[in-house]
Amino acid sequence: MNRMEKHVNRILEQMQSPPDEREDIREELMSHMESAKHHYMNQGNSEKKAEKLAVEDFGDSDFIGHGLQETMYPYQRSLLYVIGIASLLFAALFYIDMTFVVGEVEPVWLLLQILVGTAVTMSAINISFMGRHYWSLNVIVLIAAMWNGFNSIIVEQTPGNQAIFFWFYLLIVVLLCIAFVMRNSYYSSHQTTTPKKTRTILKISYIVNILFGIMLCAAALFLAYGFLIFGGFSWMLAVPLSSIIAWLIFFKFQMKLIRSRPVAAIGIGFLFLIVASVSPFAILSII
Repeated sequence: MNRMEKHVNRILEQMQSPPDEREDIREELMSHMESAKHHYMNQGNSEKKAEKLAVEDFGDSDFIGHGLQETMYPYQRSLLYVIGIASLLFAALFYIDMTFVVGEVEPVWLLLQILVGTAVTMSAINISFMGRHYWSLNVIVLIAAMWNGFNSIIVEQTPGNQAIFFWFYLLIVVLLCIAFVMRNSYYSSHQTTTPKKTRTILKISYIVNILFGIMLCAAALFLAYGFLIFGGFSWMLAVPLSSIIAWLIFFKFQMKLIRSRPVAAIGIGFLFLIVASVSPFAILSII
């Protein structure tokens, strides 16, 4: 691998492009650098010297990569950093509050909160790898949304004004998570090669299907919290939580369907919402 190829690879490390788009960008960048290289060779420079000059003229790899990332996927990486750091900050603030104000130590909760925040932050740092796996990235952020949504119930243990502050703090984090997933799902559909009318339909389909998922996950978490309060940790918690897992798996295939048949995907998403909502109650009635 020569100097120019390494430079291009460093640029691509700052981008979340999928494999096919990544190769197109690689070819375009290499063509520009090859042109610059031949220009310097025609001026009498050696091949190695020409490569060095071409790389220097091209500019800093981190700066170019970040610029391309923000141009093609505006604010996506920044959103991940905000969500991840905000989750870690909440871990510190709420743990301190629970320890010194309420008088309850929650090390298990703290560990889980740190894991969630770290997972999102590491996704932002490793955007080149995670960006190739849209569904996996969506799952990480959706888990962060659900966990922080669940935290909004836990913060009721704190005194009045603090509970209000934490609740609004978590609401903002959850909304940012939802915004990221909607945008990330849309960007996965290669919107630059899609007609404008179709892009609008795609946006609507992604938004509606994700809202279906939010409704299902919120209901499942509420039901799980009820089981936890009245029955403690038991196998019954797996019933509502299985609906969340089922939807996350379903959404992987739904993302592909939305790209090809966005209108039909809304109907199928609604049907899945009904089935997944009724199933836990049907299972519990049988048991």
